[in-house]
Amino acid sequence: MKNIITLFIYIYILYGSYLHSQDLEQCNYFTKKYEKIYNLPNNLLTSIALVESGIKKKKNQYTSWPWTLNVSGKSFYFDHRNELLDFLNQNFTPQKSIDVGCMQINTRYHLKNFNNLDELVDPEKNVRYAAIFLSKLYKKYKSWNEAISRYHSSIPKNKKRYLNKVQTFWNNIRQKKIILKSDYISSSEKEQINQFRKILKSERL
Repeated sequence: MKNIITLFIYIYILYGSYLHSQDLEQCNYFTKKYEKIYNLPNNLLTSIALVESGIKKKKNQYTSWPWTLNVSGKSFYFDHRNELLDFLNQNFTPQKSIDVGCMQINTRYHLKNFNNLDELVDPEKNVRYAAIFLSKLYKKYKSWNEAISRYHSSIPKNKKRYLNKVQTFWNNIRQKKIILKSDYISSSEKEQINQFRKILKSERL
């Protein structure tokens, strides 16, 4: 019985770590996916995501966190999707400006293009919408610098500041000063998962 309890604790810890790792990689995974689908410059959408919701993992490792909100200028980082949704449902009003998810899509201006808040929070739908929006800005203004700037704002001083931030990340990625990880499941995690599957099979639970 003691061995079984220990095994369940091990599985719980490992599975929790696995889910957290999956959350860490979602934004990067989908920005790379939709850069290719919509023919965006390599790592541009990823750089924007890092400006919008990026967190530093290690010295030169960054990722974007999908469970991020900015409410009227104040940032909130949640551990899980459900925590973010609970907070969002409790605090959302049509008049309030709330930026949501990997790409910090604004509820006031863009929620009308989603079926509901849950869809806006979904990392893949969030990133896909941003890719389409950025593509439309480029087609309208015929300039990637202008499209990047207007993704954030139409106010000149805000545009310039934002463009500088995105270009800094973009250049650092190109120069490999920043290491990105976009695999949903790493080889080490696969090995760990296979290992506890073998343990489960041997214990015949």
